[in-house]
Amino acid sequence: MKLSIFRNVLYSIISIALMGWALSTIYYAYMGFATIVKTNPEPPWMIEINMLPVFISIIVGIIFAAITYPQLKKKRKSWKNVFLLPIEFEEGDEREKELTGKACRSSYIIMWKTFPIITSLFFLYPFISDTVPYYPIILLLLYPLIQVTAYFVSWKKNY
Repeated sequence: MKLSIFRNVLYSIISIALMGWALSTIYYAYMGFATIVKTNPEPPWMIEINMLPVFISIIVGIIFAAITYPQLKKKRKSWKNVFLLPIEFEEGDEREKELTGKACRSSYIIMWKTFPIITSLFFLYPFISDTVPYYPIILLLLYPLIQVTAYFVSWKKNY
């Protein structure tokens, strides 16, 4: 169980990082589209997008799903539970349910502390928008990253 929790948290962190990479490249494409709309140039228009991060995210997601789906399908019985519950919730006995409960509680408390901090960091965006235009994407993905990390640290501390 200890190894599977580490593996699941690692999957979550990798997925969040790949999602951020893919969203930042899509954001650059939207910036190109916004330039076309604002300047209204004569056709032909051209927008470039680097699809490599999107494809890598999809491929890694398919690989993670192929690895975890058969195990989760046996344990959870319903396909709704497989897709809607986080993969960290693999309790086998009462002790693991208690560990999960404590980890969820600490993750929830951390979210109440980090939400105002992350929200206030959005005020920096006008000052750094030229150098880091995808700054809001970083902040939005920082939120689940902190939540997953807090969950894992609490689970590991109480194990």
